[in-house]
Amino acid sequence: MRLSARIALVAAALLSASSAWAAPVGDRLEKVVILSRHGVRAAMSTPERLGEASARPWPRFDVPPGHLTARGGQMITLMGDYYRQLYTSEGLLKAGDCGAAYYWANVTQRTIATAGAYAKGLTPGCANPVNTVGEGKDDPMFEPVKAGVVSPDKALAHAAVAGRAGGDLTAWSASHRQEVEQLDAFLMQCAKGPCPPAPGKRRALDAKPGFVEGEELVSLSGPEAFASGVTESLLMAWADGGDFAGLGWKGVDEDALTRTFFLHQAEFDLRLRTPYVAQALAGNITGRILDTLDAGEAPLGPSGAKLVVIAGHDGTLAVVGGLLRMEWTLPGYQPNQIQPGAALVFERWLRADGVRVIRARFTGQSLGQLRAATPLTLAAPPLSTPVFIPGCSTATPAFDCPVARLREVLAKR
Repeated sequence: MRLSARIALVAAALLSASSAWAAPVGDRLEKVVILSRHGVRAAMSTPERLGEASARPWPRFDVPPGHLTARGGQMITLMGDYYRQLYTSEGLLKAGDCGAAYYWANVTQRTIATAGAYAKGLTPGCANPVNTVGEGKDDPMFEPVKAGVVSPDKALAHAAVAGRAGGDLTAWSASHRQEVEQLDAFLMQCAKGPCPPAPGKRRALDAKPGFVEGEELVSLSGPEAFASGVTESLLMAWADGGDFAGLGWKGVDEDALTRTFFLHQAEFDLRLRTPYVAQALAGNITGRILDTLDAGEAPLGPSGAKLVVIAGHDGTLAVVGGLLRMEWTLPGYQPNQIQPGAALVFERWLRADGVRVIRARFTGQSLGQLRAATPLTLAAPPLSTPVFIPGCSTATPAFDCPVARLREVLAKR
């Protein structure tokens, strides 16, 4: 077995153990908010368009671009069933208590279908609706700028991003040259990048770094942005069971995929986790999450709901993580990567000493669990790790964050 594989197995065992961490005697779980990315979707581009960026053809999906796949829905239901087992064991949920859960989704097919798939596993036999703002509307939690609830300074957002890149996006991108050449070798299927010229092909090597004007607060071009879309499509096809070997691809395995994700995360981190950008894009949804956990002015769902599921996108989790300065890493993924169906889980506990605290975790299926659609149980859980919230978390095993202190931290940011 490769050393990297042995290390990953040890890390996986440690992280999986954290998901089964036992709360101290006398602590009581009161409320949970699960902020989840949607499940496995079809690539946003057609196989033909993706084929322009690789030497081999791409697997086809059984649904239109961007839609949740059948396997994607199945794997979200497995996650929902795992949460049902977990929170039943914690005493939060009881069989047949349909009103204990509430579901909210952004207005896309994949997020609405994801929330519905969660309900099948989390509250089976119940007719819980998936709540949204309605077709054709912009949800302020997910699209605060388009919905008109915040008006950030776009020039300042660009300056903040450029500042994190040392004021020179070209130089920042050049620092990733090795990873760009590795991705080129993977896509063009040569022994070592950069690969020989390939007329008619789109290459990460040829993408020019810079800002792109558009509706988004910040959009980037360059090898990292090019890689972001392509490697996300690789991840989705892999998780959906795509037959890469049958299409002539070589070297497509978990180790290779993990390496290809580096550029995607570099682009995501710079574009979405820059503090000013995260403040503008995540302030509203993070406030709603805290209000839901702590009976604030604008909670999601009825007061009797003990568990609230919010189905959004990887960008949703990225900006919330950026706003609260949270970091996480799961084996098989890059730091702060957000795989399909992964979630930031916020739990409100009443400790035995009378203090109410938030315990945050990042939870998601491993590459192997996604590929095999592995059933999940308390004995065989998804990967999970506790998340530290700077300025709030304390030196306790689950990084307890007092609710009152979290409100102060969020107000400052």
